[in-house]
Amino acid sequence: MTTIYPSIPASSYPIGRSAADLMALKQQIDQLSSQLSSGRVGETFSGLGASRSDSLSARAMLSALDGYDVGITSAQPRVQLISTSVAQISKSVVTLRNALVSNNPGAGASEALARDGLESTIAVLNQQIGGRYVFGGREDRMPPVASAAVLLDGDSSDPAKPLAGLKALVAEQTRADRGDGTGRLAVSRPSPTSVQLREDADPGARANFGFTLAGAAVVSSSFATVSHSAGTIDGAGPQFAQAPLPSDRFRVVVNQPSGGQKTYDLSGADLADISSPANAASSLLALLGNGKIASVQSATPPGLQATFATGGTAGALTIDVARQPAVGDQLSIKLALRDGTTTTVTLQAQSRVDADSASDFAIGATLTETAQNISESLRRALARASDTVLAASSTVRATQDFFAGQSAPGLAARRIDFSAATPAYAQIASTSTVTWYRGEGSTAAPREAVVVQTSSTSALAVGARANEDALRSALAGLASVAASGSGTTTAASTERSKSLASRALALLPTQEAVDGITNDFGLAQAALSEAQSENKAIRAIHRTQLDRLESAPAEAVVAELVSLQNRLQASYQVTAMISKLSLVNYLR
Repeated sequence: MTTIYPSIPASSYPIGRSAADLMALKQQIDQLSSQLSSGRVGETFSGLGASRSDSLSARAMLSALDGYDVGITSAQPRVQLISTSVAQISKSVVTLRNALVSNNPGAGASEALARDGLESTIAVLNQQIGGRYVFGGREDRMPPVASAAVLLDGDSSDPAKPLAGLKALVAEQTRADRGDGTGRLAVSRPSPTSVQLREDADPGARANFGFTLAGAAVVSSSFATVSHSAGTIDGAGPQFAQAPLPSDRFRVVVNQPSGGQKTYDLSGADLADISSPANAASSLLALLGNGKIASVQSATPPGLQATFATGGTAGALTIDVARQPAVGDQLSIKLALRDGTTTTVTLQAQSRVDADSASDFAIGATLTETAQNISESLRRALARASDTVLAASSTVRATQDFFAGQSAPGLAARRIDFSAATPAYAQIASTSTVTWYRGEGSTAAPREAVVVQTSSTSALAVGARANEDALRSALAGLASVAASGSGTTTAASTERSKSLASRALALLPTQEAVDGITNDFGLAQAALSEAQSENKAIRAIHRTQLDRLESAPAEAVVAELVSLQNRLQASYQVTAMISKLSLVNYLR
């Protein structure tokens, strides 16, 4: 008997396996078709396979480079603006310096020139970019420098609390220095034939204001004998009302052996021992060394005060007329000022002199009359010196005090108290004075106020502050001339202008100091451009890598797609043949 076997069903193993292969080929073709249309290996990171981590790393680097470039792009206009601004300030400084060196034009014209330069300098220091004032450091939301009008003339916008400007401080300093008009030196007649010149008896006034005697008088012949007793000025003794905290700020001004004064802005952190008021005072004296305290200022607390002891003697100079001088004989007296400079008053004997002469004295009929004439001429000479060289010194000293003023408690500009018989610097910091600088008051380097990250390993500091030494000196030099005023006579105005010129020149920054800022930002511009170029090159490398990882080249995709399509077609044909396989077909 013949056995009949059943036909092989279509769902048998060979058929199933072929169908699975066909599905796999179809998926590969679909994936390649998607790559061909999008140009990318995959639509998601999972589609990248083993390359996904490299792709993520490259994208992170490109994102970081974009961030660096945003910072560089935003910093470039800032750096360019600051560089241009400093160049304009330098031009104003050079213009005033040239005018002061040549002493031409005259005093009034120099004052107007300085005012124009001051306004121009303040205008560039108050420039902003993107709503931020570039010379304010981190405090960049308001103009960092007071306007020229407020700086010079004060601020009366709040009638209940007017603020004094530089001109008010100059007037105070001039008043304190001049005293009764002879620079705080008293002229007297101890005997009928002698004239005496004596320093102020108050040790505080002697330490801070007016003239002091720089030595014995010089007589060109033996018509007079001179005796001189040098004065002594002991430093004031400091006292704290309470032990200062490390953060408490205070100002100490000391007289130096050279005759000038030096200002120290200190804090409790600068003192070795602040465990008690007495220890803090001792630590302050130790810190100052040989410096003799002339004045102090602080907020309350810590309530720093300084008191002058009753010790110390006022210098005196006595001129005794021994015989009648000859025409042309001279008497010269050297005077010291608190800015460290000296001036000499010289009187010359004449047979006749003008009644208002400040340089000659008349030879009298008797020794007593000659001594009287010397006394009167000496008073006029001292008044003239007070109106000229001393007034110029007062202007510059007040300007230095004004621009040393800060918004920090205890460090406002020094003011003079006239409530007592003798003027003295106020020991409680003033709250009624214009603060010229309103930007960031940090003691950190100005450049560190703004830092631009240019790469993963480098950053560039491009901050600026209007209170940098060179910029503050430029403002001080310009303002000192703008606020100077004039003398009581035409001759006095000319002489005062000459005296002020030399002092204002010393206030102005050196060209090297201004160029230092210009160079900083010139180098910053170059560094930003270089960083931008480097980032561009690095970006190209990572972009190439990313394209290699994520992009699907059309030629390769098409070639593979054609190959798969051919395989799929062949698989379809084989599958069709297998699906038709049966015993009947097999036996045919």
